[in-house]
Amino acid sequence: MLSTIYRKAVVLAVISLAIGMLFVVVANAATSGIVKRVYTDKARYNTGNTVTISAELTNDTGTSYSNNITITIYQGETQKYTTSTAVTLANGSSTTVNFTWTPPSTNHIGYFVKITAGGSAGTGATAIDVSNDWIKYPRYGFMSEFPVGESSSTTDARVKKTMQDYHTVSFQLYDWMWRHENMIKRTSGVIDSSWTDWSGKLTIGWPTIQNLISSMHNYNAAAMPYTMTYAALQDYSTISGVSNQWGMFYDAAHANQLVFDFVDNNPNTNLWLFNPASTSWQNHIYGQYRDILNTAGFDGIHLDQMGQRSDPYAYNGSTIDLDNTFAGFVNNLRSNLNANSLSNKVVTFNVVNGAVDGWAAPDVTKNAQTDFDYSEIWEGSDDYIELKDYVNYARQNNGGKAFVLAAYMNYEENLGTKYEAESATLNGVAANTNHTGYTGTGFVDGFGDNGDYVDFAISAPETGKYALVFRYANDTGAKSTRNVYVDGVLNKEIEFLDQADWNTWAFDAYSVVQLSAGSHTIRLKKDTASTGFINLDSLTLGTFEENSVRLTNAAIAASGAFHIEMGEADQMLGHPYFPNFSKQMRSTLREGMKDHYNFITGYENLLFDTDVVNNDSGTQFASITGQTVSGDAASGTIWQLNKRSTNYDIVHLINLTNNDTKWRNAANAPTNMSNLATKVYIGNDETISNVYLASPDISNGTTQELTFTSSSDTNGKYVSFTVPSLKYWDMIYMKRTFSVPTNDIYEAETAIKSNVATNTNYAGYTGTGFVDQFANSGDGVSFIVNSATDDDYVLRFRYANGGTNASRDVYVDGKFAGTVQLKSTGGWGTWGYGEMTAHLKPGHHSIVLWYNSTNAGAINLDHLDLDKTYIWQFDRQITTVPAGYRITYRVGAPGWVHWGVNNWTNVVDTAFVSNGSTNGNLDYEISVGPFTTGTTVNATFLWDDNANGVAEYSTDRWEGTNYNITIN
Repeated sequence: MLSTIYRKAVVLAVISLAIGMLFVVVANAATSGIVKRVYTDKARYNTGNTVTISAELTNDTGTSYSNNITITIYQGETQKYTTSTAVTLANGSSTTVNFTWTPPSTNHIGYFVKITAGGSAGTGATAIDVSNDWIKYPRYGFMSEFPVGESSSTTDARVKKTMQDYHTVSFQLYDWMWRHENMIKRTSGVIDSSWTDWSGKLTIGWPTIQNLISSMHNYNAAAMPYTMTYAALQDYSTISGVSNQWGMFYDAAHANQLVFDFVDNNPNTNLWLFNPASTSWQNHIYGQYRDILNTAGFDGIHLDQMGQRSDPYAYNGSTIDLDNTFAGFVNNLRSNLNANSLSNKVVTFNVVNGAVDGWAAPDVTKNAQTDFDYSEIWEGSDDYIELKDYVNYARQNNGGKAFVLAAYMNYEENLGTKYEAESATLNGVAANTNHTGYTGTGFVDGFGDNGDYVDFAISAPETGKYALVFRYANDTGAKSTRNVYVDGVLNKEIEFLDQADWNTWAFDAYSVVQLSAGSHTIRLKKDTASTGFINLDSLTLGTFEENSVRLTNAAIAASGAFHIEMGEADQMLGHPYFPNFSKQMRSTLREGMKDHYNFITGYENLLFDTDVVNNDSGTQFASITGQTVSGDAASGTIWQLNKRSTNYDIVHLINLTNNDTKWRNAANAPTNMSNLATKVYIGNDETISNVYLASPDISNGTTQELTFTSSSDTNGKYVSFTVPSLKYWDMIYMKRTFSVPTNDIYEAETAIKSNVATNTNYAGYTGTGFVDQFANSGDGVSFIVNSATDDDYVLRFRYANGGTNASRDVYVDGKFAGTVQLKSTGGWGTWGYGEMTAHLKPGHHSIVLWYNSTNAGAINLDHLDLDKTYIWQFDRQITTVPAGYRITYRVGAPGWVHWGVNNWTNVVDTAFVSNGSTNGNLDYEISVGPFTTGTTVNATFLWDDNANGVAEYSTDRWEGTNYNITIN
């Protein structure tokens, strides 16, 4: 599995970071002037808690300051609280101003906080999350350093700064354990004060783990332990009492157990794999989970796995359907915890290389009793739109549970200012070009004798932490080592791993150092204790590329997901092995990240709530004068993502100008936009009262109201306004009321129309007309509807077709729902219904009828009738239905519902139509009804086995069973 290969194998590279390194506090973009930093005292607040907001001020204006400092707290566009306090501050002095506020006692609400220094002396921002639990908005961070002897105050500082800057409400403690199958090391039943981790590289301090958990709890944040679902280390039987009979095997004869070998010539790091469905393995590992929950005080279990692999064998020779074992494992764990007084503990599971319908994703997202879902992203979702589609897919499957993505930015890119080795100062070494793949004009070779060194003269643009990343080749058959000196002082020894050949270049040898702004000398030297030969290509000041990070974070949040990326006070994840800090953030990115987390916390209800429903991803909903707008994150466009909540229509604009569709790799700076004339099409039954804009890139993230006009054109009803600026991401949210039309009938002529027209030249239509010229690929009609209840609904499209049989694809909230058949009605003035059934949760939805390349035929479209229904299937044979509902019969073959009411009166044969489902048992359906209380619906089925479309009672096959449904 890619994640573990990359995550674990790099442990053999240099991974340690100086734990005591200074945390540099820089001014955030969410602050300006004398306001240097704004933060809250907790990660989240239970209802009834009092919030303390702190504003750190430094007067560096050159003159004394005396004015008011004002705090204003907003819920969206609504001001909830404001107060001021007078501050007098001499030039060069600093102070911290604290405000307290008790929020309303409503659970799961985000608030945005603005600090203003009077006299235009500066502004700042933070945010407040009032939630009695953390799993609804899991702003997930990480901790990966557990040094022996670290003071509790130093440990607390790491947690506190991460929480303050990024509102981190839960932390994954990564690779904290002794062994995967035996997590807490004990001697004679007593917990050891320290242990060497599974890799043999790191020493873990048990008191540090305890201090981390205590600190997290102090800030109302959760501690989640990283664990492996099904792995054990070498000698698992003798050390941990685990039997290989619980394992997974390459062969049916259980001769070769599945193993992951890190190819490090160290068998002690081998991961042997066990059957997640084995009861004996579950009993063992669940016991370990209970131990760490009870002993350490963790708040749940974070389950990892190693990704896609061919179905292996169990010990008894049976095949294991591996990707469908994980939900069962999770659900049994949930039951086990509940039965052991641990029902309050959280469980999440990593769907590795997540993608729509990807390996293990259907099972876990649909069936696993996780508290929130988590997925590590690799090539399965490499494009922006694939991330969005995957988030939609997962949250539709899991009922709207929160979703966290582990998406590692700039992975496998050696980014940052580069210094070529061949241009450095060389001692005892020389430049060469006799191997391919180098950068610059060559590389340094002959680097293997004692005293050899390469001196790089570098320039640090600002004071802060820097990753010194060396690109090298090594085909000696063993690792080599060198010492790094910074300005003549020994920094550390780093390792250069053996590679496939001398043409293979790696950049996993690095050291993280603190540098002041200005010039420095970095020496890489072979000292007496150093080993081996290397070729050296370059030194890079490993740096995250800001544009790609900002755009990806915008895409993930706008799609409705969270991104695990921040931890260890000031570190960003750029690698699946969390302690790998070979890329560092520069101050502008740190500033941007605080803006981002203020924004997604303050506006969490508009981003992540379950009533925020995805809209269709077509381009018919928004246009911007002079700009190319896409609904699918096409390269070089402004990507518009449309959503709807109970009270708002929401439009996200993400600026992909100058960029391609790939989220992970370095990006170009988007073109800064201003005064964008924007038109957003809305449903005919919607009325917009206010238009608001909020952005992490504008005014600290504070909402501003936009002037707008409402009108309509040939495409439908719209609102128009001017977006003042667009850098990376703007969120426009429009306050809306909705008037449900009579009998839930939505007229086509007043819907949002794409490449079609309206007409009145045939009688019998409802409303004021109908849609015609609905005849070519790319034509469509988009309805915005309201569903009052969580129900199945028949989407009944009233149409006329005087030509050949037609079909159209149906999309509900941007997801393909099926294909509706619109057969010839015999004339353009003869109206009939084409229908299909879809499930709708309460709220507002988009239903799009679209002519795709696989569709055919011309139609006139009159309206959409939205009717509640109950679904009858052979595997779900309902016997009662409420009055007023239709009945949808869904089967797997063509034919007819032969039905009547009240002991077979008024018998009718209603033909099934195909619905485009990929499920061969459910790909035909039709509905009948609705019915009044006291009615009994009698039905059986006549199957059209000869496929002639004619109901032939004497020759077609009868089902042979009558089915009755009572209307109550």
